[in-house]
Amino acid sequence: MNRTAIKDGWVIAWIDGQHQVLDGGTVVIEGSNIIFVGFPNDPNCPPADHIISAKGKLVSPGLINLHCIANLDLQILNIDQDRQAGYNRPASIMEPGTPHILSDADFRTSAEFSVAALLKAGNTSFGSVTTGITKLWEDPVVEPYALAEASDAMGARAWLAHIYQEACDYMDADGTPQRVWDRQKAQHGLDNAISFIKYCEKNESKRITGFLFPYQTARCSDELLQETMHQSKLMNSAHVRTHFSQGVGEFQAHRSKRDGSMIDWLQEIGFLGPQVCLTHAIYIAGHSATGDPEGQDLDILAKTGTSVCHTPIVYARGGNKLESFSRYVKAGVNMGLGCDTFPPDLVEEMRLGSIVNKLADGDREAGLAKDFFNAATVGGAKALGREDIGRLEAGCKADISIFNLTGLSQGPIDDPMRTFIHFANRNDCETVIVDGKVVVDDGHVVGLDEEELAYRAQGAWERYKSGMANWNQLKKSANELYKPFLPIIKSS
Repeated sequence: MNRTAIKDGWVIAWIDGQHQVLDGGTVVIEGSNIIFVGFPNDPNCPPADHIISAKGKLVSPGLINLHCIANLDLQILNIDQDRQAGYNRPASIMEPGTPHILSDADFRTSAEFSVAALLKAGNTSFGSVTTGITKLWEDPVVEPYALAEASDAMGARAWLAHIYQEACDYMDADGTPQRVWDRQKAQHGLDNAISFIKYCEKNESKRITGFLFPYQTARCSDELLQETMHQSKLMNSAHVRTHFSQGVGEFQAHRSKRDGSMIDWLQEIGFLGPQVCLTHAIYIAGHSATGDPEGQDLDILAKTGTSVCHTPIVYARGGNKLESFSRYVKAGVNMGLGCDTFPPDLVEEMRLGSIVNKLADGDREAGLAKDFFNAATVGGAKALGREDIGRLEAGCKADISIFNLTGLSQGPIDDPMRTFIHFANRNDCETVIVDGKVVVDDGHVVGLDEEELAYRAQGAWERYKSGMANWNQLKKSANELYKPFLPIIKSS
C-alpha cells in the first residue's frame, strides 16, 4: 500500500492529550489512516512513496463543522435588517400538495454547492442543518438524500439528517402569526428520519452517518423529544441534535409555562446525554437577558456529557452573543463549533468567537484561541462520538487540512497558530485530505467543474429568493423585502 508523507510544515500534532505544534514536522499516511506523526529524522518515521511539501504551511487536523448550513443560505438576506420581515408565510402553503419553492434539481444543486464550499474551506467533517424557514413539519425527502450523494461523490465525511418537528408556523390573512401542532405529521417525519439513517448505514465508504434532528425543542412536545431519545438508544445511541434556546423569546415562553430553567426541563424529560448536542444554548441561567442567576445549568450539561455547538457569526450579525464561551468551557461543557450561515469558514468563526467572547467578558484573556480550535476539532469529534478524527495522531483517520500561511496578508509569522486563527481564512486552504484521499488540491475540489456549479447555484438561488417573496404576506417585491446595502442601478 502506498504511503504519503506531508513534510516540512507546522504540524498540529496530538501529543499528551493536547494539540502541539511541530515546527518542520511530518505526517505519514497509509491508506485511510495516519501511521506516523513526528519529525523526519525520527528513526521510527516510515519511508514514503509520495511527498507533499508543506513548507510555510499549517498542517491541521481536518476541521469539524458541527452545525453547518448545508443549503443555499437564506439568512444572508437579513443582514442589517429585520429578520422577520421576509419570513411571513401565508396559510396557503399549508394546503396538501403545495410544491416546495425549489425543484428536486435545485435541491441537488444546493447540496453540491454546499458540500463543495465546506470542503474548500477545510471542513473534512460536517454535521448538516438545512433551513426550516421554507418547510412545514419535515424536509422534502429529496434533500438529505441529495446531500448524502454529494458528500459521497466529493469525498466528505458527513453527518446528515432528515429534520422533523411537531409545530409549523405561518401568518394568517390578518397578519397574525399562527402555530399549528400536529403529532401525526411529526411522527411521519421521525419515521422518514429513521429510514434515512438506515440508508446511510449502507454507505460503502462509511463516511456518511445519519442522525436524529428534532428541529427545535420549542417546536417539539415532551413526548416527541422522549421518543427521539428512545429511537436513538435503539440505534446504538445515534447522535441527536436540536436547536435549543436560540432567542430570549423562547426562554420567556418557557418561563410562562414552567418553573425552573430550560436545562432543568430537558433533564426532567430525559433529553440530555453524551449523544445529544444542543445547538446554540444561549439563553440559559446566567445570561444577562434572562435575569436569572447562573444556577446549575452548566453543571448539568457537564455532568450529563451533553455537548453544545456554538455558532458565533450568525448571532453577531443579529446583535447577539453567547455569555460566554469561556464560561461554558470552564464549567467542563464539551463545546463544538459550527457555521450556521454562509460562508462555512470555521477559521473566521474561531476568530470572531474569540473577539466576541473578550467583549462579553470584558477580559482580553477570555475567549482563548486554543479553546476555539479545540472546539473546531476534538470538541466536535467528541460530540459525534468519535476519537479518530479531529486530531493528528497515529491510528486516527487521515483527515487533514493544509493552510498556506506564506502570503503578505498574513504578515511575518511569530506563532503559526496565532497567524492562522487571527489572520487567515478559508481562502488560504490549499489541500484537503479525507480518509487518506486528496479531495481539494491547490484550492479546487478534485473532479468538480466549479464554474458550472456556481452558475447552477446562482439560478437556484434566484428562484429561492423569488419564491420567498411570492410567499410573503406583505405583498412586496424581493428587492423591497431584502433591500441591497446600496441602491443597485442596472444598465438599460
